[in-house]
Amino acid sequence: MSLHEVMQGMKLTEIDWLAPPQLRSNKTSQTDLQKRRELFKEFIYFVFDSLLIPLIRSHFYVTESNAHKYKLFFFRHDVWRYIAEPAMTALKNKMFSELNLSHAQQILNSRALGFGQIRLLPKEIGMRPIMNLRKRVALRGKSKALGAGINRILAPAHAILQLEKTINPQKLGATMFSVGDIYKRVKPFKLKVTRPGVEFYFAKVDVQSAFDTIPQAAIVSLLASIPQQRRYRVSTHVEVASNLISQAGNKSKSKPVKRWPSAAISDRDNSTFMQHLESKWATTKKDTVFVNRWNKYYETSELLQLVASHIQQNLVKIGKKFYRQREGIPQGSILSSTLCNYFYADLEIHILPFLDSEDCLLLRLTDDFLLITIDKQKAIRFVKTMHRGVPEYGVTVNPRKTLVNFDMKVNDEPVTKLSPGQRFPYCGTAIDCQTLDISRNREKVQETAIYNSLTVEFSRTPGRTFQRKVLNAFRIQSHLMFFDSELNSVNTTLNNIYTAFCETATKMWAYARCLSVQKQPSADLVIKTISRLVDTAHLLLVSKTRKLRYPGYTCDVKKPEVAWLAFNAFCKVLERKQSKYSTVLSWLKAEVRKLSAKKDIRHGRVTHVVSNLP
Repeated sequence: MSLHEVMQGMKLTEIDWLAPPQLRSNKTSQTDLQKRRELFKEFIYFVFDSLLIPLIRSHFYVTESNAHKYKLFFFRHDVWRYIAEPAMTALKNKMFSELNLSHAQQILNSRALGFGQIRLLPKEIGMRPIMNLRKRVALRGKSKALGAGINRILAPAHAILQLEKTINPQKLGATMFSVGDIYKRVKPFKLKVTRPGVEFYFAKVDVQSAFDTIPQAAIVSLLASIPQQRRYRVSTHVEVASNLISQAGNKSKSKPVKRWPSAAISDRDNSTFMQHLESKWATTKKDTVFVNRWNKYYETSELLQLVASHIQQNLVKIGKKFYRQREGIPQGSILSSTLCNYFYADLEIHILPFLDSEDCLLLRLTDDFLLITIDKQKAIRFVKTMHRGVPEYGVTVNPRKTLVNFDMKVNDEPVTKLSPGQRFPYCGTAIDCQTLDISRNREKVQETAIYNSLTVEFSRTPGRTFQRKVLNAFRIQSHLMFFDSELNSVNTTLNNIYTAFCETATKMWAYARCLSVQKQPSADLVIKTISRLVDTAHLLLVSKTRKLRYPGYTCDVKKPEVAWLAFNAFCKVLERKQSKYSTVLSWLKAEVRKLSAKKDIRHGRVTHVVSNLP
């Protein structure tokens, strides 16, 4: 929220106290109006900063939650204490050891790392501790000067681990770095093992409190084996990217986007900054200026000592007391995900070697394991091994979150089985147990979730922002794994396109409702936005750039078919919502009739999709 947004609709000439008494009856000059605007902005800032925000803070604890994305919750302070104090007490007893002040100061004075701060985030059941290791803290002995945050100090170590990740990917086993990596693993596996009559067995397990249970001594010992060089060079540069937003064929400029990335380079690599740009950093970026800042050399032994201190002596300040984390690795650390991935990859090597075969595909996103195999006995052995627990790795499985697609028991208790006909859910996707087709898991996508996922901008250009939001709503759903015709059947591919348009239409309707009546998009703008969405969607799905970047990807869909699915999806959503856009609905229905008469639409494919989905 900006001062400009707050002042919209306020007429400065009607505010008497802004006008000098002798000039109230005179016509306002430009310089006088500018001075009044300046004074009024200061007053508005004072109202928010000194009255409104302190008033809210004195009565409520305001927080987001773990399950509701951008929705805010206002807890009365006495209610928040009632639910937070028991959770914080349990956390202190389980994870932390209290330090006396002198011991804590001794540790802090002996190193560059400061201390973290912790807060609790409400979950559907219970609380999730969130550790802030980015915040800058006051330098010791200096009241106003601020030192670098813990994550900033650890950035060189993080850069080195990222480099080793690319040099020796085999050390990370089944690790995936994003949900999109499912595509890179499942497609080759399907092409390799699929044959007539083959049956796939699925097993999913979830490690309980993964970050909080990793033994510190074990991860420090493993850490020493990851870097393969005595010294590394860390290069830092600036990227300034133009932010061009096109609207109706025109391009308008907004503020440039600036980033300050760091990258580790092998000590033996003598490539220049320009050579790295040409071969790596600039290959996928357009309209960007790169500025070299500096190169610095780091000894591996010193960085390992820094990380070991970070893990084994992670200090947290709660209230006025200092605590040391005695179990697990810091969750808010820039290194936590990478360390967790290396640690569980080591578990796979020593505890699950029987899965290292061509008939098994093991996937792991941090601590969520999924096994797809054609050998049922290996699936059963995997579930039983994980349910027994692995104390040396701190692994305990949450039995309520285990899921399989076949009948089995562990300790005479039946394991939860997937219902017949359902797709197997994993990290927001749904995988067909017979064909390995992949679609988005939309069971939890409800209308309230749609609203909670939106951020609404009350800008000077609401039409341009509206169009950008609608296009991005589809773009974030357009991952390759949902539209690759070699991985998915025709019906699955078209279903994925149609449901992506349905969610986009619902977000468009919800976003328009969140705007004030004066800023809600006109029917003409909505029609232009839907037309442009069809062009953008088809380009995303079948573009040559995508096929060149991802060899083997193909999407068997024509532009009229994309348009037909889009128009039907928007029709269905706007009719169900009883939207005020009757003009848009009439246009959509007319476009559907036009497209239905075209010969290049394979009607049997697209009509089957729309008629068989709710």
